[in-house]
Amino acid sequence: MLSSIFAGCESDISQDEADATSCEGAYKDDNGRCRRPNGHFASSSCCVVPYAPKRRDLSAYTCPETSGPIPVAFFDADSTLRIAKSGSVSASEIDDVYVLPFAAKHIKALNEQGFLTAIVSNQGGVSQGHETLEVAEGALLYLAGQLHQLGARIDYLDLAENYDDFRKPKTGMAEKLNELLTAKCGSGVDMEKAFMVGDGGYKEGVDGPHPDGRPADDFSNADRLFAENLGIPFHEPTDYFGWRTWEVYNIHNTEELLGLLTSVDKEIASLKESGENPDRAEELQSEVDGNRAVNGFD
Repeated sequence: MLSSIFAGCESDISQDEADATSCEGAYKDDNGRCRRPNGHFASSSCCVVPYAPKRRDLSAYTCPETSGPIPVAFFDADSTLRIAKSGSVSASEIDDVYVLPFAAKHIKALNEQGFLTAIVSNQGGVSQGHETLEVAEGALLYLAGQLHQLGARIDYLDLAENYDDFRKPKTGMAEKLNELLTAKCGSGVDMEKAFMVGDGGYKEGVDGPHPDGRPADDFSNADRLFAENLGIPFHEPTDYFGWRTWEVYNIHNTEELLGLLTSVDKEIASLKESGENPDRAEELQSEVDGNRAVNGFD
C-alpha cells in the first residue's frame, strides 16, 4: 500500500480523460508546480518520485567519497517539517501532510554541504491505537516525497511508535542510525557536526523560558533533551528556518501556515513596490509559490 502514494494516474478512463490527467511526461516547473508536457497542471502525485528511503534503511544512501565520521542533521517531523491537513497533532492518513515553508530550502543546502538528513519522529499514537504503523510510516515517506518535489533530499527516516529506548528524548533512533552508517560506510555519525531541529524545545509548565525570553509554550521538550543527551546543538524551527523574521514562532495548524505565507507575501509586495533588493523578492516569491503548489493551495 505504501507504494501507492507514489503512483501515477489511473488509466482505466477515456482517451480524452487520459490526455487531461495522464502523468506521462509530467515535470516540476521552476516554482515546484507539477505540469504536463503541454504546460497544464498535473496532479502533484505525478511528480512525487519513488526515491524516498524506507524506515531504518540506508540502501539508497551513497556513502561519502572521503573517509571519517558523517555529519548528520536530525529533524523532527510534526510542526517542524510538516503539519496535518486534518488539524490533528500528527498525520491521520498517509497524505495528511502540509510541508512547512523554508524547510526544503535549508535541507537542500545541507544536501549540498554533505550532511546526511534524517527524520526522527515520536509517533506514540501508534501504540495508543490512534493510527496504524503503516499510516505513520507512510506519512513520513509522503513528506519525504513532497520535500523532494521542492528539491530537498531526505536520506533516512525513523519513528518511535513505542515508549521505549527509541522514543525521544532517549537516543535509540540516533544509535540505530550510527550502527547502520558504520556497517555501510565504515564510519558513524560525526557528533562534532551533528545537530537537531525540532519544535519540542521548552515544555509549558516544566521548563524555563525560551532562549529569547518567551515563556515556555511547547507541548514537549523531547527534541531539546534528545540533542542534550547526544551532546549536539539544538535549534528551534523558528530560528533554523527563519520564521522569526515574520514573528512566527510555532506552526501547528493550517491557519498559522497560511498566516506565515501571507506575511511573506506582504514583504514581497513591499520589496517590489520599493524596487529594493529584487533578489530577495525573487527568492521569497519562489518559496511561497513552491510551497503553495506542493501543498495544493493554488
